Amino acid sequence: MSGPAARFRQLVSYAEVIGRDAWGTPQLGPFRMAAARIQPSRKLIRDAQGAEFVASFVVYTAAPITLRHRLWFPGDDLSDFNHARRPAAVDDYVDGAGVVRYRKVWL
Repeated sequence: MSGPAARFRQLVSYAEVIGRDAWGTPQLGPFRMAAARIQPSRKLIRDAQGAEFVASFVVYTAAPITLRHRLWFPGDDLSDFNHARRPAAVDDYVDGAGVVRYRKVWL
């Protein structure tokens, strides 16, 4: 395997927030696992609303993660929504043919 995906040697779990129950608790879709590279980061970025945000991590992955997803790192308790990490921004990187090669997920 060549390209960026060859460096994705860690696993992250992720699930999409598909709604909320009557008490406002987030309801999640199915959990999935994806190969990734988790890198600590201290970078000032802008979130989806344009507010400045200092990212603590950047996750490189080929998984179809969006701003609606939540991520759990290895060792996190998947049953506890409070351990979930929420993406602040997602950047897609495409090749010359317009195919998404990988994503940078800023947390």
